[in-house]
Amino acid sequence: MEFEPACRRMEWLDPFYKRVWEKAYADAIPISGTFELTPRCNFNCPMCYVHLQEDQIPKYGGELTAKEWIRLAQEAKEAGTVWLCITGGEPLLYPEFQTVYEELSQMGFFLTLQTNGYLLCRPEIIRLLEKWPPKTVKITLYGSNDGVYQDVCKISQGFTKVDQGIQQLREMEIPVQLVSTLIRQNADDIKGMVTYALTNKLPLAGTGNLYSSVRGANTDVNGVRVLEKVEEERKKRIQYRLEHPVDINRKPCTYCKDYRIGYWITWNGRMRFCGFMNEPNIGVEGVPFQEAWKQLVQYEENLTWPKECMTCKVNKVCVKCAGTLAAECGSVHSISESFCSRVKKYYDEERDRWKI
Repeated sequence: MEFEPACRRMEWLDPFYKRVWEKAYADAIPISGTFELTPRCNFNCPMCYVHLQEDQIPKYGGELTAKEWIRLAQEAKEAGTVWLCITGGEPLLYPEFQTVYEELSQMGFFLTLQTNGYLLCRPEIIRLLEKWPPKTVKITLYGSNDGVYQDVCKISQGFTKVDQGIQQLREMEIPVQLVSTLIRQNADDIKGMVTYALTNKLPLAGTGNLYSSVRGANTDVNGVRVLEKVEEERKKRIQYRLEHPVDINRKPCTYCKDYRIGYWITWNGRMRFCGFMNEPNIGVEGVPFQEAWKQLVQYEENLTWPKECMTCKVNKVCVKCAGTLAAECGSVHSISESFCSRVKKYYDEERDRWKI
């Protein structure tokens, strides 16, 4: 079935790189990857889908060693990976972070370091980034003062430490991108965060979309969601789809920009399509990267919507992807009554308003 790949809709993408992405998509080349080094984090945010406490980690496996990450990176490079994101949890808490980071840097990847920013001012981290500056450091901004950070992240001096890290990166002329997740605890600080980004001349991207964890993290998304904002956004989507219907025959993974070109490797050694999902369980320990990648592409091609979706009355306005379905319903293979009833309710409200 023919459809427009996501990269064709990325107007911000440089024309050269857009051609690279088109070629990668056509040939299923894994040009973009994410290494999720650890589920450890020094923050305790209620909406995190990865973070595990120290005593929980053994229940879900063991962290890959630096040697294993380096082997995967070498094979990923040979398979075509150019862009690589290092994340967690908090990646700076991975016991062998410096070893992995330095080795990956020397391989020539376009590296993005995704961090909460709290630990960036450690002398050993400053020296490491000075020697091997990443292409970008992506920092999650939770507020514009220490009080908001205490409410959201349960940590003292959160903003102070993060700001120090950001200013250090700016002095080193390392590009910084800010991202923010809107929840009840920081909703009143939106202007403060925007002002901070503007003052420091940094890009800021925000979202109110929260996903329950299906990977063991203790999330409380229903308790922290800014429901009125979420409902407003969902209604806008349905309103748009009343005139531009969803093609239910289009497979779940095809909606993502990483379809056929990207992958995510979890801290415990599973190659997946999306970090929000708890499948497929394609092991990478002792397995050639290329073999795992072939299995992942096959998974993407074979994944279909649950059978209930194919005959549902709202399937033409129900906007979802594989990750959304997994997080909202607990699985990509089934739907939940709460998810469906909410979409049907919004649909009936918007349809009546539009007199359709």
